[in-house]
Formats: sequence, structure tokens, C-alpha cells
Amino acid sequence: MLCDGCVADTGLGPVDVVIAGEPVPVRAAKLRIVLECLALRANCVVSSDFLAEALWDGHPPAQPGPQLQVYIANLRRILEPDRPKGGAPQRIASRPGGYSLSVTADELDILQFRELISAGEQAVEAGDLVGGAERLRAAVQLFTGLPFPDLADAELFQPELDQLEEARLDAYQDLADVELALGRHGSLVRELQRLVQEHPYRERLWAALVVALYRCDRQADALAACREARRAFTAGLGIDPGARLRELAALVLRQDASLDAPASEGNPRARQRLDNLPNELTPLVGREAELGEVCSLYRKEGCRLVTVTGPGGTGKTRLALAAAAQLRERMADGVGWVNLAPLTQVEQVPGAIAATLGLADRAGEDPLKVASRFLRTRRLLLVLDNFEHLEEAWPVVLDMLTAAPDLRILATSRRRLGLRAEYEYELAPLALPPIDPPAPLPELREVPALKLLVARGRAVRPHFDIDQDNAGVLIRLCHRLDGLPLAIELAAARLRDRSEEDLFHDLEFNLAELPEAFRDLPDRQRTLTATLAWSYELLGPQERRLFDQLGVFAADPAEVAVGGVCSGVADTNTSIGVLARHSLLRRYRDSMGTSRVSMLHSIREFARNRLAQLADEQALRCRHADFYLRLARTLGPRLWGHGEHKAFRLLTADAAELRSALLWAAGPGGSKDVALQLVGELWHYWELTGDVTEQYRIAVELVEETEGVPAAVLAPALSGAATLCWTVGRNDQATRFHSRAYDAFREAGNSKGVAWTVMCLAVQEAQRSEMATAERLAMDALSAPGATLRTQVAALVLLSRIAFYSGDHPRALELSRECAALARPMGDRWLLGIALTNFAESLQHTGDFGAAETLLTEAIAGVVELGAQGNLVGYLESLAGVHVENQRIEPAIRLLSAADAYRADHGLPLVTDERRRVESIIEAARNGAGPVRFGLAWAAGRSLTLTQAADEVLRGRSRRDGSLPVDGHADPVTYAVDDLPDTAPW
Repeated sequence: MLCDGCVADTGLGPVDVVIAGEPVPVRAAKLRIVLECLALRANCVVSSDFLAEALWDGHPPAQPGPQLQVYIANLRRILEPDRPKGGAPQRIASRPGGYSLSVTADELDILQFRELISAGEQAVEAGDLVGGAERLRAAVQLFTGLPFPDLADAELFQPELDQLEEARLDAYQDLADVELALGRHGSLVRELQRLVQEHPYRERLWAALVVALYRCDRQADALAACREARRAFTAGLGIDPGARLRELAALVLRQDASLDAPASEGNPRARQRLDNLPNELTPLVGREAELGEVCSLYRKEGCRLVTVTGPGGTGKTRLALAAAAQLRERMADGVGWVNLAPLTQVEQVPGAIAATLGLADRAGEDPLKVASRFLRTRRLLLVLDNFEHLEEAWPVVLDMLTAAPDLRILATSRRRLGLRAEYEYELAPLALPPIDPPAPLPELREVPALKLLVARGRAVRPHFDIDQDNAGVLIRLCHRLDGLPLAIELAAARLRDRSEEDLFHDLEFNLAELPEAFRDLPDRQRTLTATLAWSYELLGPQERRLFDQLGVFAADPAEVAVGGVCSGVADTNTSIGVLARHSLLRRYRDSMGTSRVSMLHSIREFARNRLAQLADEQALRCRHADFYLRLARTLGPRLWGHGEHKAFRLLTADAAELRSALLWAAGPGGSKDVALQLVGELWHYWELTGDVTEQYRIAVELVEETEGVPAAVLAPALSGAATLCWTVGRNDQATRFHSRAYDAFREAGNSKGVAWTVMCLAVQEAQRSEMATAERLAMDALSAPGATLRTQVAALVLLSRIAFYSGDHPRALELSRECAALARPMGDRWLLGIALTNFAESLQHTGDFGAAETLLTEAIAGVVELGAQGNLVGYLESLAGVHVENQRIEPAIRLLSAADAYRADHGLPLVTDERRRVESIIEAARNGAGPVRFGLAWAAGRSLTLTQAADEVLRGRSRRDGSLPVDGHADPVTYAVDDLPDTAPW
């Protein structure tokens, strides 16, 4: 108890009163009873009758009032010794019917306990686990003995004392959970062992002990604790322990990763780190000093932007990659690598950055705003590689640095960006060996230029080295190449079939002439370009023709695409092999077994420059667009049925080429007819990926002006553009385009397309809450002569939703069951997922939570298997609602948190009705868990990506019912697609 502003221990142990820093004894038992009664109910009126019952143990004298007043007066003198005679008492005030002890939380430890518990819970709920643990620890440490000892034997106080003891043990349980989340298992074991012996029926304490022992590498002791807990429950209570302890025993036996300790104290489950650095195919040679200097720049106070500058071929990208790998551990949220080389317009830069960060802007929001919002609270290194051809995008860099105080950016460019915050690091060519007099061989081997030449030479000639015989020519060769890493690597590749002397003579002859042909380039870049030109001149006519045409590809085309697009080459396969032997490209097989070719960026740029000099460049670009339109025609329709997984993966593998074909076809000099057909074939693929912003803008621009376009081409493009509008929230625009699509399908005589469009218009009416019109249109679509099964299922889905929201739940259940039954054999995971979600919601309304969970888990598994995340966040939110109803509170909170983080990072707010539904689920979860358990589960879920959250759902389901988890990686597929069925909606 605290009096006169001084601290003292009170009812959470022996009663102590401190006045002005000095303890004051309260020896009389009756005085202590009155004081403890008032302290137990501090700042509340305690009736005189209640005090009398407590003082005389239920047998008060006939007139207890006078004696009680004596006790109160004595306590007032003790607590306020300096109060003037006749002055009003401040500590113990008389109230109608009784008395009240007036104290603050700083003056009474039971109030301190309650305040610390509240503060600890709030800290944990806000994500401050360290602060929460400190407050909870301080709360339990306030107990120094038996609380309110003079009241302990009085039956009158038993409920309140039991409640206090319950609060103390709850605080211990919360504290154990928080400290386990902080990785403090080692210091918890002994304390938890004592607590479970004192309180053997506290399941959360036993569970915490099992986890702590396991994390201390005491697996046998953890299993023994599980057995001991079971004995305690069965012997003492006649029941088995709960599900959590039974589950823990199984998890310990299989050493499940979910029991592992968190990465570091204070970070219970680290937020998902970004790390998309390209693999280092070869070691960095000769740049050790430069690497250290670039990394050290970020140690300077205020250094947040470093630009590595220098001419092409100096190895800027390679150095940036090595620096990012070294800086990675200092970045709490990882490293993001953004390759700007394929971009052609400044406006594409924000979208590329957002894509690297994993942010699919489905709501049509500015990708720069989405990226800045994501970066605002993160400590992350963002590498912007090949900035030179997009230097007018510097405001993007400035905006991100301004919005995100802990962001660090590393850029590579041939010129500095020109920002005040920028630190420029100019990368020079590799250091060259002295020519005269030459250095000793051991020293020569450590000179960076020679070191790289020898290292790369060994790749084609295993025993290649510098010795007394070749030292002179290798020194001159390095000087001839000006120490440029790319030039050295290209030259070293020729050592496969050339001697050192012959290689030097070849370079001496060719490079002496080439600089005159490239006077508009910087001096050092002349040498690099000359080196590339020299490698090019060594090719035969067929290989040169193929190399020039390879500049039409945006990324890594399949070899079959090279053969289908390039012309005038007798044997494409042989010519590709020659180019590979000259190190001008690399052949490889992708994850699906497709043979592809890849070029270094500098070489691809050289090929594009050669392409621009061809007389038939436009014809080649037209063939490129036609080839990928044929691919889209083959694969696009197969996204609707059993072949969708294969079709989706193949389209994703060529996404860069499809985009390049669309940009060319939609641009000046392109083919609007081809562009419209690409939109008509690919809109559902874009819908599945959820990344539709750029495609939406292109599609809208294309279909706004369509005079003279055949109806058969126009109708699918209008329908696709309308769906893209709907995806980004442009509902009025979607309705307008669907209406035009309806007319175009009718003109083209496509009854299937007409029925599909009527169904789409019904969805738009429902979106505007015009339910009567929506129901009428859905019925029209259902009975339309050309309606495919897909159209009918989609219409039934909409009718089931209309019935559900109108309160006709039996009809909604019947329709949603029919939808799922019809959709399942179609093999379309996207449509089936929607049908299953609707069916699950109707089952949930009936109380069949187990069946609802099964359906939603199936929907989630389908998304994971397909690899398209378009609807995943909604499925997880719906499953969380079922979990809450089924009292699986903590898994629900994790899913809700992961979904909330995804929506916040991607700028995807919920519409009003959905927001209310999700908020009600969150509130129910919070009430069911309490603030500490809610805060811990929310913090754990915050770190999960959607894919990780989905994987967690599937693993948990597998553990509970013994089913095998869905494998998101199907068997490798070939490039052939003839075996895929066509199940498109028209």
C-alpha cells in the first residue's frame, strides 16, 4: 500500500504500510482486516455491514458501528499522521453506508497488478512482445506471499481471493506464451516446472513447459511432461487433457518444425523477408576491394542511395549482386532485385518494382503508392539494375526514399541519377598488370584482370594458367581489352579453340578498326561494343542472321519459338549451338522441361541494335506477335478445365513474350487486330494471376475505338476488357463493355458468347444491389439456348448468392450444393473454388462447420495447386470465419492477420459488406482469444505470405485427418499442348 506518495507492499503478500519512506507497522489483527477489506475493494464503497461481517466472522455484536468507527479512526491516524485535527480525511473517506480507501495505482500493488496486466495485454496485442513480457513479468512479481493473509480463511472473501489467484495464474500463462514467442525458452523451464507442480490442472502451463523443453533439445523430457500431464488429469479429474496437449505429443515425436524456436528475441516470427536475388552462376573475381567499398558506403550516416556507375561491360550488375548478397543480413526485411533492362518506358518502372515486392495491384491503384505503402515500415535493400535507359524515372526513387525512412536503394547505371541523397560509386575497369617490367608470376596471378581471364579461361580449358611462356601475351591481351570484365569473359570463351597468341592477333586486328565505326559511344564502351562486334563477325552468315533476329525476343524464348519466329536460317538448332559455343547465348531447360535460350543483357541489347538495322524488322515483329497469338489461342481456352494447370504454367513461362507481343501490336505500327485477339484470349489468364493493371489500360484503349473490326474478333476482346474493368473495380465501365460484347456476340452468331455475357451483366446488376434485375438476367442466362455448362454453373452461383443475401437460406443451400456438384467434374479450380466457397457459407449458416471447413480447404488446395492467387485471400478469410465458429481461434487469427497484411500491402480494401463480415470475424476472434493470445497469433500471422498461410492450412488439415497435403508442384510438362481439352465459355 502507498501512502503520502511512498511505495509499500500490500495485499499481494504480507501487509506493509510505508509512510514517507519508512515502514509503519499495523499490529492489531482487527485493523489489518479492515485495511485489507478496503484495499481489496480500493476506490469503491465497502459497506459497514460487510466490514462487520469480516471483523467478527459472521457474528457481529448487536451495535458494531461504534467499534468499527474506532478502527477506521485508528487507520486514518496511521495513514495520514500529519492530518490536522478536524481536517477532512483524504485516504479513508466516509461514504453513505460505508467507507472507501482512495489510492492510485502507484500506491497499491493490487491496482498496480491490474494495470500492469492491462498494459501487458495491450502491448502484446499491438505487437510489442518485449514490452508486453516486461509488464506481465512485473505483474506476477508483485506477489511476494499469500495475498491478503488475514482474509485467507474467511469464507466471505473466498470468491474474490480465488478470482485474484486465477488472474495471477492467467498472467503466468500469458507470460509463458509471450516469452516462448520471444525465444526465451531456456529461462522458462525451471519456473514452469515449479508452476505445474503447484497447479497440475493448468493445461496452458503444461503446454508451455513441453514446448520449452523441446526447444532446449530435451525431447525425451518434453514427452515425459506430456505423459505426466495426462496422469495428473486422469488421476485428479478423471478426464484426458485437451486437444492441445494431445497434439503436442505427436508434434514432439515427429520433431515438427512448428515447435522450433523463433529466429531472434523480440521478433517472434520474423516478417516474411524478401529475397529474389538471381543466382550467382560464377564467382566474383577481382572485385574484392570494390565490393568492400560499396558495402561500406551504407555505414555512412544518412547514406540510403548508392549508384554504381560506369560504362557497359565493367561489371556493374555483377558487383551490385555481390554487394546485395553481402548486405542482405543487415536488412531485416531482405533484398529485392528489380531488373529494369526489359522495360521500355518510364511509366513501367513503378509496376516492375511493385511486382518484385510481390504486390499485385488488382484495384487499379497507382503501383508507386502501393509500393511506397509496403516499404514504409520495412528495412529493405532495393536493387534497381540497368537504370540508364530509364533515367527520367528518378522521381520514383525520390518518392520511395521519402515515404520509407528505412529503405536503402542500390542502383546501377551508366550515369548517376542526379539526386542530392545519392552516393555515386564509379566502377573502373579491372586493374591491369604492368607490361614492362613484368611482375613475378605469383603477383600476376593476383592482378584482377589476369585473375579473371585465368578463371574464365579454365571454364573452357581446365588446366589453363599463366606461366612464363604465355605471361607476356596474356598481359597484352588484358590491356587490349582495357580490363573490361565482359570483354575479358567473351575473349576467354574463345580459348576453347584458339591459342593465346592467335586470340591476341585476332583481337589486335579487329579491334584496331572497330572504334572508328562507333564514334558516338564513350571510349571504354567502344571497346566493349567492338568486342561484341568482333564475336559477331566470327559467326557465319546463318548464325549472324539468327543472332540479329533474336533481338525481337523480350526474355528467354523457347527454342521452338525461335524456330517459329526467325526466318532465313537453314538449321535453327545448329545455329543456336554455334551461338552457345561463342558464349553469345546459353541453352537450358526450364522447370517444365522446355528447351530455352538466354542472353546476357548487354548481348541482348547488341542484338536489338542489330535488329533495328534489318530491313524486315517489322515483318519479324509481326511474326513474333503471330506466334504468341497462336500460343495464346492454344492455351487460353484450356484455362477453363482439366488442362488449366499445364496451360497456366506454360503461359506464365512465356509471360514476358506475350506482354511484348501485346505492347507491339497495340502500339504505333503494330496490329490492332492481333492486339484485340490477344486480349480476347488472355484476359482470363490475367484474371487468374490478379496482375491486371497494365492489361486493363491497354484493353480499354483498344476497345474504345473499334470501327471496322469483325464482330468475331471484337466480341471476346470486349468481354475480356469488361472483366478486367470489373476486376479493378470499374463496374460502370464493365457494364458498358459487356453490353457492347452482347451486341457483338449476337452479330457474330455466337450464342454461347451471348449467354455468357447475359450472366456477366447479371453479376454487374448484383454488384449495384439491383437484385431483381440480376435474378432475372441470371435466369435468362441459365435457360439461354447457347448456354454452356460453365455459364449455367456461374448463373447458379449468382442465384445462390441472391437467395442467401435475401434470407432464403434453404434455397441458397440447395443451389450452392448443385453448383459444387456441377463444377467438380469440369476440372476448373477457379470456378470450383467459387462454388465451394458459396456452398461452405451456406453450410456454415446451418452450423455444419466441419463440412464448411472441408470445402474451403479444397478450394484453397486448388488455388495452391494451380499457382494462381486471384481468389485466395477471400478463401482464407472465409475459412477463418469457420474456424472461429468451430472454436479454432488461434488458426483463425493467423489467417485473418495474413489476409489483412496482404490487403494492406497490395492496396486491396474490402468492399463495404465484405469489410463488415471480416471485421465481425476479427472481433469474435479477439473476444474468444483474449488480448494476449490474440496479439501473439496476430503477430505470427502478420509474417505469413498468402502461400505460406495456405500451406499452413493444408498441413494442419493433413495432420488432423491423415490426408496427404496438396503438392503445388505438378510433374514436369512438355511444350506440347495438343492433349489439353478445350472447355472455354464460348
